[in-house]
Amino acid sequence: MKRRVLFIAFVALSAMAFSEKSKITIKNTIGADLDEFGDYDVFSHTRQTDIEGKTISENVFSFGDQFQLDFESKLVDARLRLEALYSTADDAESKFLFSPTGFVHFEPFDKKIGFIAGNSYGKRFAVQSAYFAASDDTTKWGRLLTDSLGHDKYFGSSSAAVLSNGFAFGATSALSFGEAGNGYMKAAAGATMYPDGSDTEAAVDFGFDVGLLDGFDFAFTSHAVNRDERKFGAFLGYTGNKNLVLNAHFYYNFTDSDYLPETRVERSGVDEFKKQSTKYALAFSGGYKTQSGFGFYADFLSGLTNEYIGKIKYYDADGNLSETKIKTIIRGGTIVKYKNGKPKRTDEFEHEAVPFFTGIRLSYDISKNVETELSIKIRGMFRDADSTYFTIYPKMQVSLPQKRGNINGGIRLDFNTARFHGLSSVSIPLSYTYKFKKKF
Repeated sequence: MKRRVLFIAFVALSAMAFSEKSKITIKNTIGADLDEFGDYDVFSHTRQTDIEGKTISENVFSFGDQFQLDFESKLVDARLRLEALYSTADDAESKFLFSPTGFVHFEPFDKKIGFIAGNSYGKRFAVQSAYFAASDDTTKWGRLLTDSLGHDKYFGSSSAAVLSNGFAFGATSALSFGEAGNGYMKAAAGATMYPDGSDTEAAVDFGFDVGLLDGFDFAFTSHAVNRDERKFGAFLGYTGNKNLVLNAHFYYNFTDSDYLPETRVERSGVDEFKKQSTKYALAFSGGYKTQSGFGFYADFLSGLTNEYIGKIKYYDADGNLSETKIKTIIRGGTIVKYKNGKPKRTDEFEHEAVPFFTGIRLSYDISKNVETELSIKIRGMFRDADSTYFTIYPKMQVSLPQKRGNINGGIRLDFNTARFHGLSSVSIPLSYTYKFKKKF
């Protein structure tokens, strides 16, 4: 009986969705480009120094396909994304990775109220004023709803089971106001759940995004508010000129590893690379594109103190772990204690070190079909020169005649002082993307 009711409900919703004008967009990308999908480029040569000072080199070949189907109607917008990637990288979870992700967003009340469920929202709820222009991206915590449990990219990236790696659901609202309808308010609240052995982790998100005065966007996001490692973001941006970007961000507990460095730590004769975070962060982004096709964009993010939110482990006199607490830690402070409170080990980082990120992107449209870019990114730690990552990336996009797709390619040069002093990686991203749209 229950299955019959669910089936009838599914048929009714499908009929409602297709009763209005609808659009399907199919996007398929083949190749390997970590900016487009996956974690690898088609080819990369990397070098790393081990704890004995020996240089370890690796050549990595990767190739994959990303298929994405988007459906839009007056009542429903939905996405299905299938990613398959083969890579020879030693640090890959497996040689072949397959990730099915997607969501269904149902808005039955003229888009004023909606309900969403899935296992990855991607950038569906990205805040406009949280945009990083030089990176052409939005930080993870600049989205009303996202994976707040800190798991990489998806709720797990190697399983073929769509829901076994995690599930998310929520409610949304969108209103417009003002004489011309240029004002808007978007709000969302939801939860993400992730299976952890016999237990299930859960995190609650909510946020809002408001457009005012025909040119300003203000937003607030909160993630994992039910957990000790909760995160908050506040954003303000100017939106009155489509060619101009001016945004400012403030974060509490910023942990987005795309914009912060990793610090090398030697522990028990083994190299470890710890992803950095910061308790408070301030960011700015700006840029402008001229009518002649030239664009200049810049991003900057920095921690405001040498504090971060992390785990402190407490051990008893026999060396057994008794409890773990989420606390504010000062760099160089204790992260492991005996039960009596005496320090056992510090976090091994420079006391005054503060993480930062800087990005610059120059673009020029040579013609209607050819776009070129040069991006430079620096991730590092103030007062810690041994944790600097520097990337130079010239790239080109060629649009084929008669809308037959785009070819993206370039060369990515990585320098860092954490894994290798000097040129640590040369990689070649290359991909072909084709889009197909159909209205009915």
